[in-house]
Amino acid sequence: MNYKIKGIITAIGDVKTTKLGTAVQQLHFEQETGRVFYPSALGTKIEMLQDVLPGDVAEIEFHISGSKGTYNNVIIDNIIRV
Repeated sequence: MNYKIKGIITAIGDVKTTKLGTAVQQLHFEQETGRVFYPSALGTKIEMLQDVLPGDVAEIEFHISGSKGTYNNVIIDNIIRV
C-alpha cells in the first residue's frame, strides 16, 4: 500500500551501502502534523533527491516494507517539491 504525505525536509543523509550492496540515502522529514520520520531512497530512487534541499516543502509518496507497519522501513517511491 502506498501513502502520500506533505512536510518539510529538514536534513538529507549521505549515500551509504547496505550489507547486500544496495545504495541507500535517508531523509529527515517532518510532517505537517509535527511527526518526524526517516524515509529512505534505495538504488536508482536516490536520483530523485538530487533536486531537493533541507528546508524544502515536499510531498512524499512511500510504502512501508516489512510486516510491522512501523516508520522504520519507509521506502520513498516519489518525491515532489511543493
